[in-house]
Amino acid sequence: MKRLDLIASLLKGYDTACDIGSDHGYVLKYALDNNYIKRGIVGEIARGPLNNAKSNLKDYPVTFYLSDGFDKIDEKFEIGVISGIGVYTIIDILSRAPQAEYLLQPNDKHEILREYLSKNNFQIVDEYITFDKFFYIVIHVKPGIEILSEEDIYLGPKLKYKKEAQKYYKLKLSHLCEIEKKCDDETKEKISKYIDILKGVVT
Repeated sequence: MKRLDLIASLLKGYDTACDIGSDHGYVLKYALDNNYIKRGIVGEIARGPLNNAKSNLKDYPVTFYLSDGFDKIDEKFEIGVISGIGVYTIIDILSRAPQAEYLLQPNDKHEILREYLSKNNFQIVDEYITFDKFFYIVIHVKPGIEILSEEDIYLGPKLKYKKEAQKYYKLKLSHLCEIEKKCDDETKEKISKYIDILKGVVT
């Protein structure tokens, strides 16, 4: 499944979704076309991307905001989408976001995001993975208390039980094994720990 189609499908059953950095508004368009949601909100930090979303979502029940994250958005929504950007940008946006459910899809460093979520009163509801030229992981979160182990932070507390994640874990394991051969002793010790974690779930 395409990355944006997966995210849109996860909005099914919600009334209002707010998409930050909306990637031309494709997620909301797909969700509205398929009656997954009733209305949408777009937030963009720059006027160019905002105008692109307005063009693609003309005549749709969507409101548009020029906003850094959720800062200028004064409407209520049931679920927010922050996808296709770096993990530190997602964390920055989340740190100023209202309490709600969120679909998060960082481009990398998922373990850093999970650690932040665990320490900042977010609970992981579910995790999804799809291959669309690259592997993409979508993390569904809601407000709540959740203590994650080191293994959970690295693998994903929900993702590690999913068969569709096996190819992803095998690829990571192979990549780390190659790096381990070339690195210094201090780095090798850290990498060996992650290799052991991956070996524990790869079948």
